[in-house]
This record gives sequence, C-alpha cells and structure tokens, in this order.
Amino acid sequence: MGMWAQIALGTGLLCLCAGLQIWIVARTAPRLLGAIARIGVRGGPLRLFGLICAAFGAMVMAHTLQIWLWAASFRQLGAFETLPEAFYFAVVSYTTLGYGDITLGEGLRIYGAFAAITGLLTFGVSTAFLLAVLTRLHPVLGEEP
Repeated sequence: MGMWAQIALGTGLLCLCAGLQIWIVARTAPRLLGAIARIGVRGGPLRLFGLICAAFGAMVMAHTLQIWLWAASFRQLGAFETLPEAFYFAVVSYTTLGYGDITLGEGLRIYGAFAAITGLLTFGVSTAFLLAVLTRLHPVLGEEP
C-alpha cells in the first residue's frame, strides 16, 4: 500500500477510535458525575469505590474496543495470518510498547504507526476523564460524616 493510502486509512481509523473514546466518555461522564453529586458523604466508601470502578471500567472498555478495531484492520489488510497475532501487535502498538518481535511489512508501517498515535491521544482523554471524576470525588472523600 502506498504512503498516502496508509496515511488516509490510518487517519480514518484514528478518527473512528477517537470518536469512540469521546462518545464513551460523553455517555459515562454525566451519569458518574451526577451519581457523585447525589451520594455525597452518605454514599460510604463502598459506593465511592463502585463509582471509581465504573469510571475505570468504562475507559478499559473503550481502549479494548479500539485495540480490537486495530487488530481487525491489520487482519483485514493481510498484515497477519491469525487474529491472535494481529491482536498482540495491536496491543503492543496501541500502548506504544513496541517490543519489535513482530513487525509490519514495508507497505503497512506508516499505517501501523497510527495505532500508537491513537493510543497516545486516547490515553490522554482517559487520563483527563479519570482525573475529572477523582477531582469531583475529592471533596466527598474529604468530608466527615
């Protein structure tokens, strides 16, 4: 695949993944922040723990879905013979670990780099979201009953 095709496809999948991440945050944030405002100190540590787990779980789900999208695209483009191999490469690329034990052929290297860019950008969104949730919880956690 040519350079411009790789850039176009990589940009397209990056935008799809970023949209998915933002959609999950947009659907999760109002519910979580509303629940935080409602429970206040009456919620107790178990409910607060549940809210933090819900926020974290939503982000894990978002990243897992994106990794599956990248894995499916690598498999569809013929970069790997098996889905487990494509998934492994997608995880390693998306998280920017880049072990180097499996590499893409010359015709997909630029495309593959977009998986790392996607991970960098969407992990930033997740970090901001989780920080917002924890910031909202800070006054609740600091209050005495």
